[in-house]
Amino acid sequence: MSWNVHPQNVADPTSAVVTGSIVAGGAQVHVDVSFRVIEWPWGERGPVSLVPQPAEITARTANGELKLGYATPSPGSVLIPPSHSSTATLRFTLSLSMAALSALEVLRSGGSLEFVTILTAHPFLIFRQSDYAPGINLQPTTTNYTFAVPNEQWLTLLRTVGFCDTLIVELRLPTSGPDSTAGGRRRLVEAVRARDDGSYAEALRRCRIAIDELKSAGFGGKAPSDVAKFLQDRAGALSQSERFSALQVALQLFLSPAHHANAPEEHYSRADAELAIAATATLLRLAPQHLPTEAEPATGGASK
Repeated sequence: MSWNVHPQNVADPTSAVVTGSIVAGGAQVHVDVSFRVIEWPWGERGPVSLVPQPAEITARTANGELKLGYATPSPGSVLIPPSHSSTATLRFTLSLSMAALSALEVLRSGGSLEFVTILTAHPFLIFRQSDYAPGINLQPTTTNYTFAVPNEQWLTLLRTVGFCDTLIVELRLPTSGPDSTAGGRRRLVEAVRARDDGSYAEALRRCRIAIDELKSAGFGGKAPSDVAKFLQDRAGALSQSERFSALQVALQLFLSPAHHANAPEEHYSRADAELAIAATATLLRLAPQHLPTEAEPATGGASK
């Protein structure tokens, strides 16, 4: 497929290179499309240029397709067919949020990636004299163009835009449930508001009250009264429900059975995985503030 000004073919897309740059909350994906620009019969048709328009881009993977939106050409981009064949490059820029990149990575799942684009250009007659052929068709011209994005290009782009530095985890706050959890849900909303206000200590207090109210409502009731000793003695034998109930005591013990090869098979949901990832990431970020100095060697520690 080519861009053409009826009936003359003007430009054929031949290859594309994908790069990226950081913007607030996401990334810009730059698609540099190379064209073979075909000789134009100047003397018969008059000088005509092509003004590229926003290009719709769809990502295609082995798992399906995902519409990414429109990539806009660089401002002032014009492709002018020369009096002899040559090459030219046009840059299109697609803005994607980190959430959109995350959705694309879930769909790609480590596999191959193609971009399917609809390239559109408006022919523009710079000037026209009466002795040039009348009736030249200046309708918009389009072409479908599909190109594979090399894996090394895409991985370089992800690293460039900092995608691997931030893990997108959708945290759904509970908005409904039994009356016994109503107080805890209200405290959680208060905690989020306190965090947004910069009142971090108050946010922690609200969460502590929410957990206390949850425990008063019977959450964790399966654990014996001496919770700490019970967990330390039987960490590998606890049920998933008991471990989840005991998170207020030790996140490490909740994760412990999954670490052992002989642990019984249990059902883990996406919420379990997100809890483990989010809590572990937060602890690792806080660790430098609490690690002992060289003059203060670590003491004690939880057993594995």
